[in-house]
Amino acid sequence: MQGVADTLREFWAHRPVRPRAGRKAGGVATGIALRFQIDPVIVRIAFVALALSGGVGVPLYLAGWLLLPEEGDEVSPLESLINKGHSSMSQAQTVLLGFLMFPALAFTVGNGGFQVAVTLAAAVACVYLLQKNRGHLQPATTLDDSTPVTPPVPGAPAWDPLGAAPFAWDLPEPTPKPQPPAPRPPRGPRIGLMTLGVATLVVAGSAIAGAWAPWFTVPHVIGLVLAVLAAGLLVGSFTGGGRGLIWLMIPLSVVGFGMTAIDFDGSPSNLSSYNEKPKSVSDVRDRYETSVGSVQLDLRDLPDSGSVKTAIEVELGEVRVHVPKNADVTYKCEASSIGELDCLGKRAEGSSVDVSGKDLGENGEGGLKIELDVQASVGEVKVLRD
Repeated sequence: MQGVADTLREFWAHRPVRPRAGRKAGGVATGIALRFQIDPVIVRIAFVALALSGGVGVPLYLAGWLLLPEEGDEVSPLESLINKGHSSMSQAQTVLLGFLMFPALAFTVGNGGFQVAVTLAAAVACVYLLQKNRGHLQPATTLDDSTPVTPPVPGAPAWDPLGAAPFAWDLPEPTPKPQPPAPRPPRGPRIGLMTLGVATLVVAGSAIAGAWAPWFTVPHVIGLVLAVLAAGLLVGSFTGGGRGLIWLMIPLSVVGFGMTAIDFDGSPSNLSSYNEKPKSVSDVRDRYETSVGSVQLDLRDLPDSGSVKTAIEVELGEVRVHVPKNADVTYKCEASSIGELDCLGKRAEGSSVDVSGKDLGENGEGGLKIELDVQASVGEVKVLRD
């Protein structure tokens, strides 16, 4: 562990510098690629993969933007904000990036603590391995110094104002003999073809496995193929080649994300919102569920008798339920990660909070009975009687 800590401290001491040229956003991926002399496409893909793995890549990229200095600056934007040196980024921009960290972290934490911890550990392990194996390399540069430099004459003295040394005489150069053409360097391994071959074997093996394991579906196959392609790109960044795989990864990633985030079997999408005002007890769904969106449920038009039981679950978004004035409501409201609760007068906010109880309305017990179970990972929950 001491060696790991020393390596990470060395990474910080010689941290990447965000270049001004060749970058797509803040220059974090390009700066890491130049520091360790790897293909910047690989680093960008890594950030996209981390962003799709519970959203971890977004706060990591913002952290790099705040903590890595820009080319030509003395310190990073965050260090400049606390008066440790000069940075070309204004304090207003730095504060804005800092504010963007809060929703990014809230969304990331809301996707599950275990997954976030594993992904962060993998990211730290990648930084450790890069510094351990390639930290000795000098950072590459995108600057093009076109000023010619005349090499010194071998054996010439350092100071000869009269030109007396024969080493410094300007004598005509002998005509060089024609040299045979240099042999072509041996071609490296065809990483792209090898990766496609392995991906084909994975697809064939998955088809066989699917016959024995019904739970092994097409999204699982796409995930395995993406993992193989990502490994091929990573190897190709060190050996050369394989960059064409990116054009296969992009559509596969879109298809995989769509198949995991959106249901195609006729059920509501996981990226959707509900805004319903049922007129009868039978119109109320047993469950309202969405990953990112809002649920607006107005129960005030229901009849004065009968019973309703429903559950609402939102990972990131807002839940608002309106109940009749005279209904007997039994409720449980919960924000498993972070959120704000306001359920029939009981309020709570913060991390992992919940409120519950029973409210009989203005006329006391009797009439329509409503049972609510509302859960949100990150967001706002309100149950209102108006």
